[in-house]
Amino acid sequence: MKLTRMQLVFNAVFCLTLLGAALWALYAEYNRPWKQYQKTFNRMEYGYTAKLYQTMLLQKDGVSEKDLLTLKNKLSLIQNRGKKIKQLWLRDLGETDRCITCHQAVNKPGFENISHPFRTHSGDYLKHHPVERFGCVICHEGQGVALTVKAAHGYTKNWTKPILNGAYIQSSCSKCHFMDQGLPFTAELTGAPVFTKGRKIFMQNNCLGCHKLTGYKKPDRVAPSLTYTGDKINRDWLIKWLRNPKDYLPKTRMPRFDLSDKEIGYVADYLMSLDSVPGFRGHAGGFKNNSLVEEGENLFNTLGCPGCHKINGKGNDFGPGLSNIGGKVKSDWLYEFLKKPKSYDPKTIAPDFRMPEKEIPALAAYLMSLKKNEKPVPLTPSPDKRGRIFEGVEKGKKIVRDYGCTGCHEIETLPFQYNAPELDGIGDKRVDELVFNNLNDAEKTLTGWLEVKVREPGRFATDRIVTRMPDYNFNEEQTKALVVFLLSIKDKPVSLKYRKTLVDPDRAEMRGGKILEKYNCTGCHKISGKGVDIGPELTYEGKKSRPEWLFAFLKRPHKIRPEPILKAGMPDFNLSDEEVNTIIEYLSFISGESYPYDPEPKKEIYPEEIPSGEKLYQEVFACSGCHTVNGTGGEIGPDHTDIASRLKREWIEQWLKNPLAVKPGVRMPRFKFRDWEFEALTDYLMTLGQYRFVQVKGAD
Repeated sequence: MKLTRMQLVFNAVFCLTLLGAALWALYAEYNRPWKQYQKTFNRMEYGYTAKLYQTMLLQKDGVSEKDLLTLKNKLSLIQNRGKKIKQLWLRDLGETDRCITCHQAVNKPGFENISHPFRTHSGDYLKHHPVERFGCVICHEGQGVALTVKAAHGYTKNWTKPILNGAYIQSSCSKCHFMDQGLPFTAELTGAPVFTKGRKIFMQNNCLGCHKLTGYKKPDRVAPSLTYTGDKINRDWLIKWLRNPKDYLPKTRMPRFDLSDKEIGYVADYLMSLDSVPGFRGHAGGFKNNSLVEEGENLFNTLGCPGCHKINGKGNDFGPGLSNIGGKVKSDWLYEFLKKPKSYDPKTIAPDFRMPEKEIPALAAYLMSLKKNEKPVPLTPSPDKRGRIFEGVEKGKKIVRDYGCTGCHEIETLPFQYNAPELDGIGDKRVDELVFNNLNDAEKTLTGWLEVKVREPGRFATDRIVTRMPDYNFNEEQTKALVVFLLSIKDKPVSLKYRKTLVDPDRAEMRGGKILEKYNCTGCHKISGKGVDIGPELTYEGKKSRPEWLFAFLKRPHKIRPEPILKAGMPDFNLSDEEVNTIIEYLSFISGESYPYDPEPKKEIYPEEIPSGEKLYQEVFACSGCHTVNGTGGEIGPDHTDIASRLKREWIEQWLKNPLAVKPGVRMPRFKFRDWEFEALTDYLMTLGQYRFVQVKGAD
């Protein structure tokens, strides 16, 4: 059959097209990017190794024939190395990983300053995470089976895990290294500082008060109780606070809710209706005396209140700022709260200073004098005597419930309920599941969506969509850290073979740190280089004090140092037995002392030895000139009445030998004791106390 001219032309074009396609396929296969990367790296590695080989040849000392032979063989291997796909099948992770096809230098030193994909992995992460066992995508995400840059990095449609860059890689750390909720905020995951900071922000700002998250529980209390707000707060202050808390307290963690003035009025109505503490009594006036104010200011500083509270820039931010406390609270409430904090709020962590009642008016007068001259908030209609507008109470109650206020604040008559989406799997969300509304300038990725949601939640509101998430006024650094933490919350857990707890919440250091954090112990004490000097340093308290004495002291604190040494007495935090034992174990741990403590055997002495030690104490070295025993003596140094029950003998011996070596700058002089004097004085001190740590021979 003879082909027509048209058919011949068609066949020719078809054959040429087929040939062109075949040639293009051969060229494309030969010129694949990963092959070019391997070719380039082989050349780079050969040059690097050859240079090293030549350097070693020129060295006369310290180079063995074996080392030279190893390098020579390596050069031969590199020269003959072909180009091939390198693949890791990580069965327990369910991942196929081909990243090292291009990133061949990842575990080879010497290429730290070369650009990707020829760079050595940064840091020492691969020392504990070898590529052969972990691959790359477990940490970096991306599409492990792909062989082009765009596909491998996950920048393709419908791929839910694009590669993580920079600090966002740290969101993968918790896949294997879970950070338990029981850890203190200061707990750190080594190598993941941004993730660590994000976790701290998440916990401190009580995101769990609105969002449920598997493996975590809502904290019992993170903010003051609102049960009896009407007894405590002035309505004018409350309205200004609700408009923008940071106007009053710039560092407060209380966020700003997007409420209208009318809604704020309703909330104020409801909160002002919460009053009448059972057994609560007001205090009749007497707080405007100038001499009382001055006395109260001295008392405020003497008691160590700046350890938790800041006034006009001075003090600590742990508790509420008090610069305008006089404009915030009612004087009746303040008097009763200072008298007995837990009578108003049984769950408060504010300690009881056990002040004589005659001192309370002075402290209250000083605090009530701290107020700014501000114009009262206009109210329409006018409130009643208790600061309430009755029509707004029920509306305010609904707003308080809908906006999740009980996630942070306790209100006895309003049970807690979650009011926001659960966070399980937030780090696995697909982009098509996210609602961007009118966010045209936001990056259309999960990371981009989270950044806007965390920093500017109000931008998601529309005419049809009401957003109740408040504005925490996070800066760029805080936003990034919190997003890194949120990205770490995945649905699919990794194999148990890969999980390893690096920061154990059951360690004494962590359990104790959690309690010290809760009660702000470093607000008054220095511990391991952190904190202030209002109270004694506690870094070596575990070596110094007997656990049984510490237990009794922490349960019922009392003054053991006179005012020239320490003006502030230890307040009563009403600690539980478990909390006290945990603190004692923590103090033992940080000072290197064993726990439980094994007390030293009682030293046996003869009855006649005691008077000689007492004579040394009272007369020769005149210890009683500074120290008190049973009410007699000086009040410059600590009371020695119960010293044997309080201090360990080994610590007393170290102190007597050289006080300045134990505590630099202390006013205690260094005495030059003869051996028998040192023993006799120490033995005498060990007889002073309810529990003597000497055994007198012949005594019952």
